[in-house]
Order: sequence, then structure tokens, then C-alpha cells
Amino acid sequence: MFQPDRIYSHRNPKTGLTEWYFSAREGNFGPFRDRTTATKELDAFIKHCIETGDDGGRKSGKKSSKLSLVPMSDFSFKRDK
Repeated sequence: MFQPDRIYSHRNPKTGLTEWYFSAREGNFGPFRDRTTATKELDAFIKHCIETGDDGGRKSGKKSSKLSLVPMSDFSFKRDK
């Protein structure tokens, strides 16, 4: 499930700082301060998906045209300052 290329960095042109992100089927998440934080957040995201049974549409093999919003009350992304 985990792929090393899901974590990547980008240099912010305004601040000159390197920002870290992870990508998932649901989109790109970040920025995070460092690779370690991005890795931990990706692990937390994967754990959340497993616990809630969210397989990203893999079981059916078809993408649904119906929009569905499920609250992620126990999971939040934090932007490092």
C-alpha cells in the first residue's frame, strides 16, 4: 500500500523553504515541515482509511459518479508554521 514516491518535496518560491507533501488517490496533502512529518501524516492517513473501510473505490473497480462526503472527525491535517 505504501509507495516511497508518494512523498515528495517542493521549494516554496516565496519563502525559499523546502516543503514536504504526500500524494494519495484523494489528492495531495501538505505542506509539512520535513520528510519525517510527511511520512507520519501519510501513515496516519493510511491507518484512518483502513479503520474506516475507505478503499478509494478499489473493491468495485468502478468509480462512482455520486459525490459522497464522509467526515474525518478523528483525522486532521495540520500545516506546520
